[in-house]
Amino acid sequence: MTKDKKLRVIYVGSPELFSKGASAIHIMKMCQAMMRLGVETELLIPSNRNRTQLFEYYGVEFEFRITSFPYFSNTSLRNIVHGFLASLYVKFFRGAKYDIVITRNIVFAYLATKFFHIPTVYDAHHPLVKGGSFLFDSFKNSKYLRRFSTNSKGLSEIYLDQGLPKDKLVVAHNGVELERFQDAPSKLQCRENLGLPLDKKIVCYAGNIYEGRGIEQLIEVAQKLNDILFLIVGGLDEDVDRYRSIAQSKGAQNLDLVGFVPHKNVPLYLLASDILVMPYTSKMTIKGGTKAEQFTSPIKLFEYMAATRPIIATSIASVKEILKDGVNSILVPPDSADAICEGLEKVLSDDNLSERIAAKAGDEINQYTWEERVKKLLDIK
Repeated sequence: MTKDKKLRVIYVGSPELFSKGASAIHIMKMCQAMMRLGVETELLIPSNRNRTQLFEYYGVEFEFRITSFPYFSNTSLRNIVHGFLASLYVKFFRGAKYDIVITRNIVFAYLATKFFHIPTVYDAHHPLVKGGSFLFDSFKNSKYLRRFSTNSKGLSEIYLDQGLPKDKLVVAHNGVELERFQDAPSKLQCRENLGLPLDKKIVCYAGNIYEGRGIEQLIEVAQKLNDILFLIVGGLDEDVDRYRSIAQSKGAQNLDLVGFVPHKNVPLYLLASDILVMPYTSKMTIKGGTKAEQFTSPIKLFEYMAATRPIIATSIASVKEILKDGVNSILVPPDSADAICEGLEKVLSDDNLSERIAAKAGDEINQYTWEERVKKLLDIK
């Protein structure tokens, strides 16, 4: 496909909206990116909220059509019902008013390709869950499966091992909305806006704090480096309360668990910081408890790069697809507070290194925008 042709795309997504997870952010940003590229876009989602609420909450400026379906809080039920209803809607109500459908809903992909002959791009973000193998095996060779994307090389290898034809595969890491970081306020202004101290070094982690995200290690690091302010931005209330209690019991008074903030406000915290950390452990999980160190593609990673602050991350496989030690980041072994301390001290003691790796990450981020991801999925040249 060429960008001279006005493409018409339907995106079928089944995320938990207004939640503290990344799936809904991903879907809203992908749809906005399509609009920015001149792609006529319609999003089909299970939702009981109006368009204005969705656009405002997720910081969407390029608005697109949203068609709502019944919402169920149970994730499995929501995915199944929405996949079924959305496939009927696309087949019988949208007719020839679209060119292709992008979906992360495997039920939709199965019905669309096997029964309704709907040209589909399936966008995988995790390995198959229970019951998914049958559906995948039923459509992986379909001519109506135009493309099968994964968000990491590690995940692509999993699907290739399960019989995915290589010619259908495209690897497209998650992305960032660069506009949120361009013409941004200065570090000083960000700190003033957030009420943060102006005279301290600030180290920030932004994202969910599920098991394996390295929050325990970060608390230990805060104990050792008590002249630095550590910010942890994000997380479910129960996780925030638990880690706050642990930090207090260990005397880590210089660690502030900010809790959840709307995604559109996260750049302020990143830009207010001196160093950004991603201390994932070898037992890193995604929502639901699935181990994910081989295939995760954290949105925060690309936002860190866009913020042009030095990044210290643990050297798990999926992170090493993007970050290179001493080039665009400092990578340290996982599961070690001491290793994180050493990484921080290396950056804090060497301004040239700090500036060089931050600048390199900023130079490389242009290839990881949501628009670049859309181009890969839709084969836009």
